[in-house]
Amino acid sequence: MIEKIKMKNYKKFIEEEIIFNSGRNIFVGENGVGKSSILQAISYVLSGSYSKIESIGLPNLLNIDIIDDFMTSKKKYDDLPILEIELYICEDIKNFSINGKHNSERKECNGLRMIAAPDDEYSSQIIEALKSTFVFPFEYYKLDFQTFSGKSYNSMSRYNDFIRFSMLDTSKVNSKNALKDYVHRIYESQSDTEKRKIINNAYRNKTAEFSSLLYSDFDLLASDDGYTVALDINHENTFADNITIKKEGIDITNMGQGEKVFINADFAMTKAPDDVNIVLIEEPENHLSFLSMHRLVDKIIDEKEKQTFIATHSNMIAARLNLNNVIFISENGCAKLNELKLGYAKFFEKSPDNSVLNFILSEKSILVEGSAEYIVLEGFYKHVIGNSMHKDNIALISCGGKTFKNYLSLAKLLNKKTVVITDNDGDYESNVVDNYSGFESDKIKVFAELYNDLSTFEIALYKNNEEFYEKYIATDKMVNGIQHYMLNNKAEASLRLLLKLDKKPELFNDFKVPSYIEDAIKWINE
Repeated sequence: MIEKIKMKNYKKFIEEEIIFNSGRNIFVGENGVGKSSILQAISYVLSGSYSKIESIGLPNLLNIDIIDDFMTSKKKYDDLPILEIELYICEDIKNFSINGKHNSERKECNGLRMIAAPDDEYSSQIIEALKSTFVFPFEYYKLDFQTFSGKSYNSMSRYNDFIRFSMLDTSKVNSKNALKDYVHRIYESQSDTEKRKIINNAYRNKTAEFSSLLYSDFDLLASDDGYTVALDINHENTFADNITIKKEGIDITNMGQGEKVFINADFAMTKAPDDVNIVLIEEPENHLSFLSMHRLVDKIIDEKEKQTFIATHSNMIAARLNLNNVIFISENGCAKLNELKLGYAKFFEKSPDNSVLNFILSEKSILVEGSAEYIVLEGFYKHVIGNSMHKDNIALISCGGKTFKNYLSLAKLLNKKTVVITDNDGDYESNVVDNYSGFESDKIKVFAELYNDLSTFEIALYKNNEEFYEKYIATDKMVNGIQHYMLNNKAEASLRLLLKLDKKPELFNDFKVPSYIEDAIKWINE
């Protein structure tokens, strides 16, 4: 349905284009990178609601950096920033009411756009305001919703074959308006327009009968001024406005938050009217138990007819809905797996999803070869920096062997700061310098021991700390020596080191973190 969105000067997006999947689209990223903003942008354009934009306020929609740049410039009228959101609609059927060249690409296609730009009718006032005031002239901006054919539309006067959508924001599911809207949608899904008119008329008739008996049957005291109490029956939605829904005898207002989220999402996906073909869901994991989240994901998977857009922090949701449907959002832009080279993309399709998503969701990442490094590196980091990786929003990823290039290709795509800590395997020049020459940049660095005789993590640890290992780790059962034991029991040796240092942190005074690891930790923390 929606092939892509283009956003200009909108919230965090100065200029961004995102290609969508025809079925599911899952937005994954760190907090504050704009996942929710994309969902909202789609809903703004589809709704054509001037009142919604007015209630939010243009100052909350126009990119703050663009405003700051303009206010520190010469403040020319022609340089005033324009906010624009465009939805490019698929052309399986050419819809002449939304087809045209009124778009930023100037090509003939189906689409809708929302524009907020200086109102030329007030150009002289704007120019004067820019000269005499120190504030941005938001009040002189004009909002318009247009189809690509150039025709204006709004929430009341829509274009032909209006695209209907349903949006669920789990953060607002407990509000009175949200619950009332949900009750109305359930009612409408179980009745048609004609039936609702009959029900409403019958309800108003019964209500009028009851209202007429208030004074005669219940002995209400009439006032001298002639005012009497009566039930309101003069609204065409009188019945709908006075109903609730129940599940197994429990009123919706008394249900738990998780149940409210689930039934709203369930409705949005499967019970919404057939003419709703786009569903927007904001953080469906909110308030849901693990099992309820699985039930919800199953509902989403089963839905084939609707184009779905989901913003989530949940690894499980993104993984279950297939990484090929994930759009990674970062401070540096948006990316999809299919933008990677085929071999790298195939790796991520088959790799453990949680590792991939932890990598994507982190601000920075440290990649290590295996469990031995993974076990002790958090402790090394805390010793060198004095803080935890978690607090510094750094992900530690064990790549399970030398699959670093797959992650580094994704790091390049996302422009994510990433460090690799690896072995030189006896040839630093070939295995490190030459092997990763096409990946290193100001955001990507590879660290390994410079000396070829210190070929592995275990050997480097031991040679830097022989006295420590002989004093604190070695036992009589290690008949071939502690280094031999470390090389043949890598994870166990690292675990013993970790437990020793955790139990007595003061032992770090006698322990030396290998310099290449310390340098890697300091670099990622810069």
